[in-house]
Amino acid sequence: MKTLGIAVACCASILITQSASAQYAEDALRFSQYGLGVGARNLGMGDASVGTVNDYTSLFWNPAGLALERDYEFSIGLSNNGLSNDATYLGLTQSASKNATNLNNIGFVYPIATTQGSLTFGFGFGRVSNFNNTASFNAFNPQSSIVESMSPAAGTDLTGLSGDALANILDNNLAFQTWLADTSTIGGRLLMYPLVTDSVQQSAKILEGGGVNHWSFGGALEIAKDLFVGASLNFVSGTYTYDRQYTEQDVKNVYHYLPPAYDPAFDFNNLNYESTITSDLSGFNALFGMMLKKQGKYQIGLAVRTPTRYEINETFTDDLQSSFKYGDSYEMSSSGKTSYSITTPFVFSAGLSVQALDWLVLAGDAEYTDWTQMQFNTDNADLIAENHYITSNMQPTWNLRGGAELTFWSLGLKLRGGYILNPSPYVGDPAKYDQQYLTGGIGYDLDNNVTLNGAYAYGWWSTFRNVYSTDTQTYSTSNEDVKSNNIIVSLSYRF
Repeated sequence: MKTLGIAVACCASILITQSASAQYAEDALRFSQYGLGVGARNLGMGDASVGTVNDYTSLFWNPAGLALERDYEFSIGLSNNGLSNDATYLGLTQSASKNATNLNNIGFVYPIATTQGSLTFGFGFGRVSNFNNTASFNAFNPQSSIVESMSPAAGTDLTGLSGDALANILDNNLAFQTWLADTSTIGGRLLMYPLVTDSVQQSAKILEGGGVNHWSFGGALEIAKDLFVGASLNFVSGTYTYDRQYTEQDVKNVYHYLPPAYDPAFDFNNLNYESTITSDLSGFNALFGMMLKKQGKYQIGLAVRTPTRYEINETFTDDLQSSFKYGDSYEMSSSGKTSYSITTPFVFSAGLSVQALDWLVLAGDAEYTDWTQMQFNTDNADLIAENHYITSNMQPTWNLRGGAELTFWSLGLKLRGGYILNPSPYVGDPAKYDQQYLTGGIGYDLDNNVTLNGAYAYGWWSTFRNVYSTDTQTYSTSNEDVKSNNIIVSLSYRF
């Protein structure tokens, strides 16, 4: 199950100097997964493209399909991703929604004149995934507070630290510097403990954005009659943004704190905690494909995508403000930068399309990915631990895609429909965590050279989010039901 930590920017580093950035298995998975891909025709047919593509979008699905294109082609497309999320936290459900519009593709196909067979090149841009996401909640928590994750309820033993080491910890701990945590000598040990442990009103608003782009160049040729091979080189760029605004408030004046008691003049009122992450991504991969076309009735496609090695440069900030009923208030901000790299798994795809009737094409794809091969490339002990988590808790999956296309020759019109199933990569997840999509689309020939395509995909799945880390997640986890609405519109000109 994909656990989305909305407190990942700080709460994972409980007492260490700077806030921790988002370097978890979920983040490696986010950058490794592909979204609904490139091209309106493909989406309309449920992305069943490996054995079907014969246009510019072949660069991103199966580059061998470029060799089926005998005309020059210019293609451009836009996409809109709308997401709604019903998050249930402590028994209360709150909805949030977010939309993002992006350039989906722009590119050119250039066929070379040959005496026999075909040779075709293509190059351009494709938006292969989006990180558009949001969530919000507002509920009273009788059992837990985020302050515990900043200064654990069990206390952290600071005994024996040098003066400089102790000062470094205390000077850089957000909770301590805003009077939400304190230290005390108990039983001969110097301990840090939280001053708020439960019975607070909690609310949060989370916004995520960005995506992954491929800048691609590829070519394909017919090496034997009706047998085509191709390859594309993909230079990967992208961004990921995360913005979380979180508040806690003592609305009932019944909150608790750990002993020893502290000065009642510091009677807690509320805290505001904002975390931001901005990640810049770069990388490279290659896609190799083969297409076999037999008797004009069916096509078989095979494709292999090599691993992408992402270089990720990340900037993160945290700002914590506290206020107390007797008028005192405190604030501390911290920020930092980090760099790391991840390697994604191989992706193996196979597709079949059948010209069942003169006016009907049926297509299906199966895509295999072993998510246990995903890894951080690092000497950092914490990230190495994440690699162990990946191999123990993730599994291989088969993504399944199917679709159909009906052609009305006299009208210059094509109608499409499809279905997509992307199983959860986490071991033991129930079916509700699988991503599913129903798709539909339309294509219309504006004239002999210009085609307009549009597609819509409705998706749904469940997930959960760890709001912050405690000994038990019962009172700090939100369960979420996600709905996705995706539209792609593209225009192609062949000459």
